[in-house]
Amino acid sequence: MYFVNGIITFKLMEISDIKQKAISGSKWSVIEKFALQLVQFVVGIVLARLLGPKAFGLIALTSIFLVISGAIMDGGFEKALIQNKFLSDLQVTTAFYINILLGVLLAIVICLFAPSIARYFDAPELTNILRVMSLGLPINAFGQTQRMLLMKELNFKKISVAQIFSAVMSGLVGITLAFCGFGVWALVYSSLVSTLTMVLIFWYKSPWYPRLKFSYASIAPVVPFGLNVLASGVLFFFLQQFNNFIVGKYYSKTELGLFSRGMKFPELVASVIQGVVLKISFPLFSKLQDDETHLKSVVRKSNRTVAFIMFPLLAFLFLDARQIIVLLLTDEWIGAVVFLKVFCLVKLFEPFISIQRELLLAKGRAKLLFRLFILTSVIEVLPILFLVKYDIMYVVWATLFSKVFQYFLYQFIASGRMRISISESVGWILPYFLIIIGAGGIVYALDFFVLDPLHTGILLHLIIDAACGLGLYATALLMFRMEEVDTLKIVARSIFNFRKS
Repeated sequence: MYFVNGIITFKLMEISDIKQKAISGSKWSVIEKFALQLVQFVVGIVLARLLGPKAFGLIALTSIFLVISGAIMDGGFEKALIQNKFLSDLQVTTAFYINILLGVLLAIVICLFAPSIARYFDAPELTNILRVMSLGLPINAFGQTQRMLLMKELNFKKISVAQIFSAVMSGLVGITLAFCGFGVWALVYSSLVSTLTMVLIFWYKSPWYPRLKFSYASIAPVVPFGLNVLASGVLFFFLQQFNNFIVGKYYSKTELGLFSRGMKFPELVASVIQGVVLKISFPLFSKLQDDETHLKSVVRKSNRTVAFIMFPLLAFLFLDARQIIVLLLTDEWIGAVVFLKVFCLVKLFEPFISIQRELLLAKGRAKLLFRLFILTSVIEVLPILFLVKYDIMYVVWATLFSKVFQYFLYQFIASGRMRISISESVGWILPYFLIIIGAGGIVYALDFFVLDPLHTGILLHLIIDAACGLGLYATALLMFRMEEVDTLKIVARSIFNFRKS
């Protein structure tokens, strides 16, 4: 990216350059996601032990409104400007000021309606929590444009540094305040520290700064695309938060805390893989949108990479859910085990659905994506609304049914519009699924006939299961000569050579 007479110009890249950028972006996305999730994982466990389920239930309720507000604040401009091949400085500056305006307006709306929201959920504490947390919306708005420009260039190193450092600062603040007896406010203030730190780093790292100029006409051409992205994004985040909303209304805040924490573990796994793949996929898909051959190759690689890494991790969480919860969170959280197990199945489908969504957006099919969101939203929400009053587990089972439906729906759309047949896309990931079913069956038999009767300690139990499962998985990959084995050899060789040097 460079500046010529007020125009932001992005260098045209050949396929080889794009691949090189994608490889570099992948490396930094992997570093970021693993470091980020490791920090959040450790911090989350410490805070869960210190604060208990109710505090996390309150934050889960707060997140409903903040996440949806964040989607509205983006306004679809981020993806619209990334998808657009040519950008002017005036367009970017205009988007910057619109983001700030939306952030301020949404914070004001949340502050005004906070008492009503607190009464609806019968949680008086929510009023002040929502008002303080809403300050993160205008703060975050100051860094969105810089983040978008870095993403458009596939420059993920700077984004990764910002997110990792902000997570560390947030964790230190949260744990310190929790030890000092701040309760749920430890989570509130740590969230604001994370947002502020990230924005400051984006401003420091980005070569772009806003000018004192504004022209809505300059971004008018991307508004239709952006509005469809906005509508789809709001629906997407609404669905993500809908379970917390409905469980928070019908059940206690402690049950909501168990529900959200049970969902968190498989969500961490899925978000690491999804974050690494999807963070680069949309900018990469956008650059290759007119090259069907290379685009299909990248989509195939994205699907296989997700399956290769995610399937064994979710299988381990599913088989050892009870041991993991007791070891990390204590017996106080034992009620989260059943949610953890079922959400492992739910998260199995999400990254593949997300890949298809990013592909549709990269091809400029925002309107089609919005229509699909409406259809899938109805299919997911209606059963939950009808069944939630009978049992909390119906919420999870209805979500699982919806994800299975969405997966095959998006594959059907891809087969008709992007020449990727359903059998072809399923065939990309089926070998990994079958290998995991076989390996998981052997590990389950080991637990049932050997480890459980011997009353093996929790930590030893987890180590044996992990070693056995990993060994079986690696053996199967070698036996069937899966292409990822060659990739792992290259990575291992590069690490070995790096250490030697």
